[in-house]
Amino acid sequence: MANGIPPQYFGRVLDVAGGDWSAKLDRDLPGRVLDLLIARTGLPVEDIDGLALISDPLARLRVRQIARTGDVRTSTARVNRLQYCPPCLKEDRAPFFRRGWSLATRVSCFRHGCRLRDHCPACGGGIAPARQNRLLPQHFCVWCDADLRKPTLPAEYDVQRLERLIDDLLRMHVAGHGGHGKTSLPATLGAACFTFNGEPTPISRLPHRVRYALFRQLTDGMTHFQERSEHPAIDLWTRIALAAPKHSDLVASLSAEITSRITPRAKTRSRHPDLADLQQVIVRLHSNRRTSLATAMPAN
Repeated sequence: MANGIPPQYFGRVLDVAGGDWSAKLDRDLPGRVLDLLIARTGLPVEDIDGLALISDPLARLRVRQIARTGDVRTSTARVNRLQYCPPCLKEDRAPFFRRGWSLATRVSCFRHGCRLRDHCPACGGGIAPARQNRLLPQHFCVWCDADLRKPTLPAEYDVQRLERLIDDLLRMHVAGHGGHGKTSLPATLGAACFTFNGEPTPISRLPHRVRYALFRQLTDGMTHFQERSEHPAIDLWTRIALAAPKHSDLVASLSAEITSRITPRAKTRSRHPDLADLQQVIVRLHSNRRTSLATAMPAN
């Protein structure tokens, strides 16, 4: 926007081959483009590198981006899986797409409690802001110019609870609590295939509506999948779903237990934090979190 250049042609500023910007640059940034950004912005290399999804430990769980050329009416880009939260875009002064929305394990917005969307509510086309050939804010559909910010339905409480457990597990993995490689948590979850249009399909290639229905099935017990749980990836999905109802209570119980074991002492002018106070804060934050999830439940 600052350069006065539509997203589709911004690649010319970066000297990208062909001149067109591609969403794939976010996931595989060429070295020469990185060097150009460093020279023109003066930002440290780690800051720019951190904005891209290079060496991403969650790569197997990112929704697949389709950015092929061709006629608009037949291009496979119209089924692009990029998803978003309408209220978030509505609140933005300059609408932009969050990194968290690119995870296939996310089907709702943790902030607003509503479902995400991966298509235009007017024409049904895929979300592909990088293909916009006019200088418009990113909340306009690239195919029909409709406003993408039409509200979605609230996400169900059980679905959000399963989402948050998976999100917590993935955060632990990224923080270094899980091994990286073929046996990592994201790789295992991403290896699971579910039937879609008669074909086995990984979760990263499923549309939002199918993934949301999958999460509902998981929270309901998903007995027909448990019968085939000899596959390690499917078995992991079902075990996580079974653990989700106890996850919130486990965190609260652990916080209460730690707090009860700490003997109150006279306050001193120590630079170290008081663990009891910290645990009380954790309990209050967790209580607020559960309350926000409960209020996001659809009315009977």
